[in-house]
Amino acid sequence: MCLVCRRTTSGFSRCWQCNQHFQSCGAELADEVVPISMAAESGQLVHVLRNYKYSRNPAVRRQFTNELAGVLATFLARHRRCLGEFDTVTIVPGTKQRKDGHPLADVLGRRLTTTSSAFAEVLATTGDNTRLLRPDEYVVHADVAGERILLVDDQWTSGASLQSSAIALRRAGAARVTGLVIGRRVDTRAPGTFDWDTCVLCRQG
Repeated sequence: MCLVCRRTTSGFSRCWQCNQHFQSCGAELADEVVPISMAAESGQLVHVLRNYKYSRNPAVRRQFTNELAGVLATFLARHRRCLGEFDTVTIVPGTKQRKDGHPLADVLGRRLTTTSSAFAEVLATTGDNTRLLRPDEYVVHADVAGERILLVDDQWTSGASLQSSAIALRRAGAARVTGLVIGRRVDTRAPGTFDWDTCVLCRQG
């Protein structure tokens, strides 16, 4: 299993994509990446992750945002301690600007008591790339020097958005960055690696 994104690998410590990131930026990457769920390409979670921000139906957006809030709440109730201490909770910024803001900002900043007091949107992006590692396209607009950051993203495909954000935070002085991802995109042939009772950090011991 890849040490970074937790996808299955064949005898290697990192998958090809995560190894490319490591060779490029090494210690500047996120200290941990914690996927809550493996999201199969044809599954319901991928459908929710695609539409909770951009469905044309407001009722669908509300329903799917509520479902993702439930996923985050359930995971944090069971595994908050696994993540360690953090000073700030923030999100990977979206590449498309929304008049009503990012739905996860409302979930983490208002709805969930485990994160609301520490939540702040400290990142912005100047690009529309989501597949390539480009930390220079991410701007940190708050003082994060010495802070432990919980960096939340809705999904991980290549990992470029989260890792670019993590690098930007590290370059701004953050002491530690832990990435928390709702859905790690996988194909349907990938075997399960953990469940609600055992997160990837529990599995590490």
